[in-house]
Amino acid sequence: MNWYLPYLLAFGGSAVLSLCFTPLARSVVAPRFDLWDKPQSEHHKNHTRPTPVAGGLAMWTAWIAVLGGGLLVAKLLPELLPEQMRPALKGIGDVKHTLAVIMLCATGLMAMGLKDDRKAMGAGLKFLFQFLAAGLTAAFGPRIFVAHCPAVLSWAITTLWIATVINAMNFFDNMDGLAGGTSFIAFVFLFAIAALRGQYFVALLTATAAGAALGFVRYNWPHASIFMGDSGSHFLGYLLAVSCVLTTFYTPVDTPTALSMLIPVCVLAIPLVDAATVVIIRLRLHKPIYVGDNRHISHRFVNLGLGRPLAVFLVWLLAFITGAGALALLWLPPFGAWLVLAQFAAMMAIILILQFHVDKNQS
Repeated sequence: MNWYLPYLLAFGGSAVLSLCFTPLARSVVAPRFDLWDKPQSEHHKNHTRPTPVAGGLAMWTAWIAVLGGGLLVAKLLPELLPEQMRPALKGIGDVKHTLAVIMLCATGLMAMGLKDDRKAMGAGLKFLFQFLAAGLTAAFGPRIFVAHCPAVLSWAITTLWIATVINAMNFFDNMDGLAGGTSFIAFVFLFAIAALRGQYFVALLTATAAGAALGFVRYNWPHASIFMGDSGSHFLGYLLAVSCVLTTFYTPVDTPTALSMLIPVCVLAIPLVDAATVVIIRLRLHKPIYVGDNRHISHRFVNLGLGRPLAVFLVWLLAFITGAGALALLWLPPFGAWLVLAQFAAMMAIILILQFHVDKNQS
């Protein structure tokens, strides 16, 4: 069955709408609702002028419009779809409940982030909302299933995974273009895996998210005219986490090794490792883990003498390398898979060296 056209329409439609909605969010929504990130509002922020912070709303609007429009076409005008795709419409009933949960939780997290962007919320309340959305998703939507694992433990693992990825992406949004571009790269690899597995629903979901992220990055590239804010980092982080839960990475029939189950960790390795290291550094310095600073891997590259755009591009390259290696785990025999993981471990070691041994005295 040829699904390339729907995938292209989902990606292209979302990218175009994101390209259109982001300037509107910048010029209309941000001034109307006082959504600004002011210079030096926190000591780690280095931008020099007030910047609109409504990018998350623009990405969400593009994503929800494409998914909603696609569902309406499939339901009301199925004759517009290629004939060979119409049998797959019967599967909409199987995924509509899951999609409803995902859309509801993604919307709730985006709205919570938007409120925080307008007026800062307490860290405890934000964590509560994050775990509430993650817990609801694990209870009523997709869940990580482990053999012989009790249902409550499966729920807990899924909840922790979603909350972890959300916070990792929230931490990772520390430089123009960084979180949006890295999310786009991750969504592309998750899309490729889902498409190769014939998971049409997951592939459409990730293609739409990739388009929304790419359209936003056009305006978020240094020097950014708009930021994604917490609304954007929570929205993208949630969709990345859920996409990983939904995607099938290992099947005994056609996957040479169970090491392919590590694919989601590899695809999201850069933001996950970055978040873990900055948390450790903050704990060692007896500082709150939720207070931002300039100790992320992107800042380390700047400390080495790179300009910010080049530092962001270098992080994108790292994300591409880890994602490409992760994709190869679908086909490699055990020896090849272990070799890729060894290469992955070496790259993480380089990042850890940069994190813990470059410019130790940076405040």
